[in-house]
Amino acid sequence: MIKQDFISKYIQELSKTLAKIIALEVGNSDDGFLIIFNQMLQSYYKLDDNNLVVLLEANEERDQFLLADELKKKNILTFMKAIRVYLNQGNTEKAKASYEVLKRIESMNTGIFQFPTEEDNLIAKERKVVEEKMNGL
Repeated sequence: MIKQDFISKYIQELSKTLAKIIALEVGNSDDGFLIIFNQMLQSYYKLDDNNLVVLLEANEERDQFLLADELKKKNILTFMKAIRVYLNQGNTEKAKASYEVLKRIESMNTGIFQFPTEEDNLIAKERKVVEEKMNGL
């Protein structure tokens, strides 16, 4: 029970961090985004953006944050933003790795029906931009 409470607290903190990352606009704050993104990766996944492919491997400890139902939409938006920032900087390797992580997150079916939200609209809008950019590689 104590472990579950600890994980729940971590998920709440990660949710706050992801919300902060999502709020940053792509463009002028790309460096700021990458700093916070890397801090998040180090804190919750014990890696940096040079090792994003590690998130493609099943790992119970990392997956409880990466694939958590309550964080799914925020994780999707965060990795979409990472793709756009990496592409803006010409770093196609990290963009491709982020895209694969995004696909892994999306492939997990929560089994929970939710009515569409503003976040879903934002995801759909971002998806168009990301897919166009990734198809251009």
